[in-house]
This record gives sequence, C-alpha cells and structure tokens, in this order.
Amino acid sequence: MLISFMVIMNGMNMNYSIIVMFHEIHSKIWFKEVLIYLGKKYKFVNADQLYENICSNGLCHITFDDGHRSFYENAYPVLYELKIPATLFVSPTVIINEKNYWFQRVRKINNTKFHQYVCERVANRFNSSINNFSVYSILKSLPIKIILELIKNFEKENRIEEEPYMNLTREQLIELNNSGLIEIGSHTNNHPILVNESDKVSELEIRDSLKMLEDMIGHNIDYFAYPNGQPGLDFGEREIRILNEIGIKLAFSTSSLKLYGKINHYMVPRIGISKGNNFYIDNKIRFAKQWSLLRNISHRNTEDKERKALKSMLLLDQ
Repeated sequence: MLISFMVIMNGMNMNYSIIVMFHEIHSKIWFKEVLIYLGKKYKFVNADQLYENICSNGLCHITFDDGHRSFYENAYPVLYELKIPATLFVSPTVIINEKNYWFQRVRKINNTKFHQYVCERVANRFNSSINNFSVYSILKSLPIKIILELIKNFEKENRIEEEPYMNLTREQLIELNNSGLIEIGSHTNNHPILVNESDKVSELEIRDSLKMLEDMIGHNIDYFAYPNGQPGLDFGEREIRILNEIGIKLAFSTSSLKLYGKINHYMVPRIGISKGNNFYIDNKIRFAKQWSLLRNISHRNTEDKERKALKSMLLLDQ
C-alpha cells in the first residue's frame, strides 16, 4: 500500500528519506530519545512500505544488523512501546549453532600476540609486509574459511575459552518475527566479506542463509544486508546478480547516504548511528556523505584505507 498523501506532505520540507542502521543498543533511554527525535522529523515505515515508496521524501526505516541479544533486551521493548517497525538482519547459522560471529570472538583475542599470529600465517598471501595493518583489516581481506581457522587454532593453542553466546536465540527470533513489527532479513550465514569468496561460496552464503531463515520462521525472506556493506570493497556485481535472480526486493549496504533520486534496489544506503545526542545525530544525517569523507581525511589509517591497500597487495594466485 502506498503511503498516504498526508505522509508525503509531511516530508515536503526535505527532498530525501533515510534508512538508519544500528548494531548493539546498551541504553534503552538513549535509543528511545533517538527514535522520538527522528519521529518528529520523519515518518517511520516498515520494509514493505519502504520498498513501495523508496523514491518518496520524509520517510525513515530502522534497521539492525547481526542480531546481538541487546536487540531483544533493549531495542525491541522500545520499538514495541513506540510501535515503530524495524528490519533485523541475522545469520541463521550463528543462531542455530549458538556460536558467536567471528568478529565477536576476535574482540576477546585482539592483542599483539594474535596480530603477530595472523601476520605470520597469512603473510604469503600478500606481496608486501602486513605487520603495520590492523588485524581486522587483515582478516577482512581473507576468505571466511581462513578467518575461522585462524581464530579456532589460536584459541586452541592458547587455551582460550570462547565467551558465552551473545546473540539472539532461535526462540527469540521466532517471537520477533511473530510480533508483526519486526521484519527478518538475511545477513549471510557466516558474515564473510563476500568479494573475498569464490563464486560457489558467495552464492551458498546467500542462498543457504535465505533457505535456513525461511525454514526457521515459515515465510519468504525479501530483504538482505551485505556483511560490512561497502560497495566494491565488500560486495560487487556478482552478489547483486545473485540477489536479483533470487528475487530479493531490497539489499542494503552501509554507504552513508540519504535516499534521494533514483535508488538502486541492490545498493540501498544506510546511515549508521551508535552514539551521540540529537545535535550530533542530526548533523550526521544532514551531512551524511560529507561526514564519511571528512572522517577518511582526518584519520590517517581508517579501515577502508587499510583494506584498499591490502587488496592491492594480494597475490592473485592465492
């Protein structure tokens, strides 16, 4: 159903809409204040309404990636209270096996010893030294199989116990799906950087995650979010083709842009919010594109810069 004329009128003082991306929410008070503030400026819509009105102005869609347990504990109660719809992108393998995402496991072991361990074992994949790059940048330049092997072997060799499971349970996901307020979308199975994978693995990560989620919640999955989500750096034309063939309605990136003009349904931008007061958030939205550019200019070694450098150093036969 198309958004009513009055809703469109509410957005006439702006020529854009926005999609906001969250990950973990550790303060219900902060999250509620953010939503109330956004609600004064935009009309909240669910995923289907966004899809049907993606070229309209004054709309806001709320999204969450990964399915950290704080969504169920802190975000969902606020969304339910305010009756604001949202889309939650999850990896079914993580939920079914109750095994933390690879990047969550790295948080516990991200130290000099692990950095050295990774550098020594993957140095032969690059044509120059990688010792001065962050471990996250290095890992995000590798296939998921190698990432998981590095983490598993390091934990085993150093007798490190994995932290308790920190994401949604299967039962919680089903409850959220049945709420009528939360749309469930796919975030692949293992959160790989898709461009690092073979054609076969990339397609399996996408197709299998959709099938597993559909089996879990009992209906089709229409929406997808790319892990890490930067066009070219994290996904490309291959992934877009696969999603198009499957019939996904919208695929979301992490390009920090507002929605205006013609929108590519398979490269839908989102503005990430993780902190800040209303003034900070308002300016991050208002100057979304410039915000990212200024960050890259002001920081000598952003992850994007490091990963682009590492990509140029990869040996083609690896």
